[in-house]
Amino acid sequence: MGKLIVSFESGYKKMSIDYKQIGKRIAKRRDVLDMTQAELAEKANLSATYTGNVERGSKCSIETLVKLCAALDVTPDYLLLGVDKEYRSDSLDDVKDALFRCDAKKKVVIKGFIQWYADQNV
Repeated sequence: MGKLIVSFESGYKKMSIDYKQIGKRIAKRRDVLDMTQAELAEKANLSATYTGNVERGSKCSIETLVKLCAALDVTPDYLLLGVDKEYRSDSLDDVKDALFRCDAKKKVVIKGFIQWYADQNV
């Protein structure tokens, strides 16, 4: 329960949405912000009962997710996937900037290191 299968025209691809995990992320972020469910509900313009149901893993609409993202000051990536896209983008931009300053020889060494490091059990 709580998983969605999406069919694409170009083929069949499974994509699951784990509403329980979304609910856990909402509750976790709400706790970080020291916010009650009622306060979150008010800020998101939702009922407290519905907000509580979503936190417990009930299905919700995209509109509801967008409202909750705005109220919690997070991206949809965070609620849906647990990924803070803003952080990832900044980190990758820093790496790209550093690589841009390297000559071709250094880039080969860095690529080899990254491949080696990715294969390690760290």
